[in-house]
Amino acid sequence: MLAPPETKQKVYNFPVSQMRGTLKGAGRSQPGLVDDLSVFVNTKALPKTIVDFYEQTDQYQLFASVKWATWFKPLASCYKIISTQLQQLNLPISSNLTEMTFKIQAVDPTVDGRKNPRAWIRRVKNNIVFVAIYSQHETKGRTYMNIALPLPYSSMIGILQLEVVDGILILSSEGKGDPGIYLAVGKTLFKLPLSENFLIKETGAGSLIAQHKMRIFGIPFLQIEYTIIQNIRAS
Repeated sequence: MLAPPETKQKVYNFPVSQMRGTLKGAGRSQPGLVDDLSVFVNTKALPKTIVDFYEQTDQYQLFASVKWATWFKPLASCYKIISTQLQQLNLPISSNLTEMTFKIQAVDPTVDGRKNPRAWIRRVKNNIVFVAIYSQHETKGRTYMNIALPLPYSSMIGILQLEVVDGILILSSEGKGDPGIYLAVGKTLFKLPLSENFLIKETGAGSLIAQHKMRIFGIPFLQIEYTIIQNIRAS
């Protein structure tokens, strides 16, 4: 009692969204998920379509095929009942290719607490699938995507690092330092045993494919394959 050991709990110093429960403070439309992708990576090493998708997202159509791991399907089916009510992380059970419509809206930074936040709200038909609030932060000269998904009394936080490999954009929650998936409850932040990786590749002028893989305790449980096509009117 006189000489307690030092805590092994890691202190996270990056900004965390204050959004809890449902999206609040959403306002005017925004064209893209980010204003300038070059703050994250060297965009000269990327095809123009990938850069354009992040900066002018509203000019693209999004189609997704959701593939749950066989062992996880019973859990996914049970969770579907809850997610339909929450209108968050509300992914289809079927693997059929489905269009996701979306809008991007600025979020009041005094409500969210982070720099220049914007909400990407995705739907399948009339059901909201994701509400992800995008922002960014810098640590030791590197800029990370800082993404919040509001949940009841909490938010799931994804800190992603970006890199370019052979013209392919890779976003990952795995890495030293800030990257990871966290749960924010009140002022407390927990790192979760989850990881996610995105791979985005150009397949032609105005068309992309993307692959989103998620693991829990290192075991794959979800893969989403996206087809992304520039609107004819936008091109």
